[in-house]
Amino acid sequence: MGPVLGLSHDWHRARALQRSGKGKPPPLVAAGLDVELVPRATGYERIVKVGGMAIVFGAFPPSLADFVGFARARLFLQPEQARALDPVLRTRILALWAWLPGLRQDCYLEFDRATDEAHAWCLMPDGAHQLDLSVEQPALDAAFLEALVLTGPTSWGGEGGLGKLTERFGNHHLLVAARVAERLDRRSRDPRGTLELAHAAWPRLSERDETGWADLAEQVHPWAAVQLGRLALRLGLTRAARVLLMRADGTDAPPIAWFDLGQANEALDDLPAAVAAFVHYVGIRASDPDGWRRLLICRLRQGDLQVADEALRRWREAGGKDDDLAERLISQVMPSRMRLHERAAISGWLGARLDGPLAASLTAEALVEACCNAVDPERAEALRAAWELARPAIAEDAARLGEADLPTLAARADALARTALLALPLLARPHPAEEAPSASDLAGNAQRALSLWCEFRLKLGLRWLAVPQWLERLAAAAHG
Repeated sequence: MGPVLGLSHDWHRARALQRSGKGKPPPLVAAGLDVELVPRATGYERIVKVGGMAIVFGAFPPSLADFVGFARARLFLQPEQARALDPVLRTRILALWAWLPGLRQDCYLEFDRATDEAHAWCLMPDGAHQLDLSVEQPALDAAFLEALVLTGPTSWGGEGGLGKLTERFGNHHLLVAARVAERLDRRSRDPRGTLELAHAAWPRLSERDETGWADLAEQVHPWAAVQLGRLALRLGLTRAARVLLMRADGTDAPPIAWFDLGQANEALDDLPAAVAAFVHYVGIRASDPDGWRRLLICRLRQGDLQVADEALRRWREAGGKDDDLAERLISQVMPSRMRLHERAAISGWLGARLDGPLAASLTAEALVEACCNAVDPERAEALRAAWELARPAIAEDAARLGEADLPTLAARADALARTALLALPLLARPHPAEEAPSASDLAGNAQRALSLWCEFRLKLGLRWLAVPQWLERLAAAAHG
């Protein structure tokens, strides 16, 4: 006996296309079917009419038996909800497709209200396999529970729904991972509390040892590995987080997993991998300015200045504010342990495009004072002395640069000084991969930042000039 709705039907063909990788099938779909017998010269012909179809949101059965119960109970809809699905629910047969991502196939059910009989099939690439509903199907039940978790929070029923599922199925590792995901979204600032929750399935996880986390990467379901990776990242276990989050490629991971993978790669200085992860993220969440901001910084650190323009434009289109980016440049980017050429690209290229917001939030004078307050007294004294000698020389260089789109000579001098100061690692230690740079290395790098600034603001470069003396003095003070 085959399905009432033949496998050649348009809807089955559509699901087959989605299973082939050209689309992501919706988790649960309902259809109403009626069967008519039309007299023909040779007898009666059976005609199937589809009354309506609908995607079912916010619910998914955790087992095959629940799937049958779901159909028998009219999708557990309230009367007002049921009225909206009258074309589906008032037909004789209720058909349901449940997408099981772990098996990469649908479970298809037809429940006949007239006879109270249910028939189910697994729809596979090579055809349909009918199921015996009177026999337990543990492998299929496991696939249903997996699919429930992977459909996301709307199907879990929130924390309360996960609690009831846990009471029924125990501390199944996917359910524990779902509770971890739920708590990460609600209480992201309490990763230690979330770790205690994860101990229900993985009691040996520790916030001090990354080995136990990384060892789980290939032992647990990829989706569970992703949630543990998100938690590891928030506990500061960056290497373990990356290993776990790399499993996102093998499952229906939430978009935030790609953002977190980008963060982990960036923290570990794997910029190509960070760019790839952030590109994947903005491909899913193009409206999130944070994704474009992180991609922009990675592009600049790699020296990809031409494509950085695109990231900056998309960041602004997504609602990113220049004031916010300027604040992050000063408070987060500049104290980081970056390579010198990365610091020059960010200070010069991005600083030129954020001159107004940077000037409004932090003048060069204020930046020097902030640095002096953060270092030891001897170094602070040397920096202040170098700054006092540099100020008139900076003003002279600013006057020789010609007209600019800055309102005053003072604003131009302030922008030059700020660009140079941001390029000098005044607030950060040298990058571990670079040996302790000399004062001349620091000065030459700051000169590159000034060149990038001038190319954008003045449409000319400073590469033909020697490093000015005032910059050498500031670099010597920064070098300590």
